[in-house]
Amino acid sequence: MSRPVRLIVCINERLSAGQRSCVGSGSLDYIRDLRGMISDENLDVTVVERECLGKCEQGPVMRIAPGGRFFTDINEASLPLIITELKAFILQHGS
Repeated sequence: MSRPVRLIVCINERLSAGQRSCVGSGSLDYIRDLRGMISDENLDVTVVERECLGKCEQGPVMRIAPGGRFFTDINEASLPLIITELKAFILQHGS
């Protein structure tokens, strides 16, 4: 039986001046956009918000789970690539 596909997105917000965080780099906006794109593509993917994925300096950070690729330094141009990777992951691993 296959496990559900998830897109885990960091929503950590560092409050210290000069420290990069995923929220400070736009992850909340990207979550909203990706949810819409996932719905438009009718993908069976759940977006999961997590406090930290341990890669703050490379944020925003996302990961396909279970056991999929990490995405770092996400920006608006990265979103179609993430959707493409999700589709490939679903084809390879099922949903």
